[in-house]
Amino acid sequence: MQIDCTYKALFEGGWDTGEVRTTICGAHKAVVVAHTNADGDAVGSLLGMCSLLRNAGVAEVTPMLPDGCPDDLIWLPHTDTILSGQSCHEACCTAINRADLVVGVDISGLERTGCLADCLRSSKGARMLVDHHMCPHRDEFLLVVSEPEISSACELVYWLMMSTFGSQIFDRDAATCLYTGLCTDTGNFSFSNDRQSLYLAAADLLTFGIDPMWINRSIKNVFTVPRLRFFGSAIAHRLTVYPQQQVALMVLTNKEMSKAGVESHELTGLINEVMKLKDIDCGILIREESCSNGEFKTRLSLRSKEHYDVNLLAGELFGGGGHKRAAGATSTKSLEETVMIVKQKLHIEDC
Repeated sequence: MQIDCTYKALFEGGWDTGEVRTTICGAHKAVVVAHTNADGDAVGSLLGMCSLLRNAGVAEVTPMLPDGCPDDLIWLPHTDTILSGQSCHEACCTAINRADLVVGVDISGLERTGCLADCLRSSKGARMLVDHHMCPHRDEFLLVVSEPEISSACELVYWLMMSTFGSQIFDRDAATCLYTGLCTDTGNFSFSNDRQSLYLAAADLLTFGIDPMWINRSIKNVFTVPRLRFFGSAIAHRLTVYPQQQVALMVLTNKEMSKAGVESHELTGLINEVMKLKDIDCGILIREESCSNGEFKTRLSLRSKEHYDVNLLAGELFGGGGHKRAAGATSTKSLEETVMIVKQKLHIEDC
């Protein structure tokens, strides 16, 4: 068996590491940004890239997230340096306007950056994208490194920066952040794991002195009592299984979450619990989310094991997307209307 020792991405026939090096080394002030409702891969690739840029010689690097770092991930190194677009919008725009390099990680396009999108679009600095989602918005960036088949943005950041600069720019902090994204976006190596490059990257990151057991404990052991009880209640009372379609559907209202004292970001991992059902191929979580204007929007999280292409399904339903086995979407319809549309699409009829 031939081992995939060096990962080759689909970027104009391969990575142009010379152009990547020129773009990064020519920068003095950089901004790195990831998507709204950040997960482990978003925060890991954000902070990992920031550390690597600094070690590569960029004098000033500012990480930012549209709605800040989720509480579950504040244990990662340097999360205290992340600017929130919601609470520090003016400071974010100032940093973006001053930057000569803007790097987007784990986003397919600038719309994924929420309240920061308009400011990023008007930035004068060179824009670079490092992403693993389908259909990147190439016209928004000067330089695009995209590989939808790779396990995570963190793995892509690892291979890109290692190929461009070598191991000398890596340290324990960068490796800790990148390893975290590898773990969270693959369900601790239980999915998106059919390429040898994932395990080679993980093994390489261990050489920088990270503690994988501590990282895994930090990822998993983050539940409050209300959150754990809500997971149990949601599985017991809000989960419906449709064996004929091999689909499991969970529907949550904002009222239920508020009553339980659970916030939106604390639902991370709930859809993965649904996917533990042995005869289910597709799991869908549909939930209400309150907006700052007092209105609600409807969010969908979709997962599959083998047969369903949830990236395609999310796109056809509500213009969402992601990956074959993990995707998301936002519906402008009410919770009830959204559920009805999903059931119609999947040919589900309640008795």
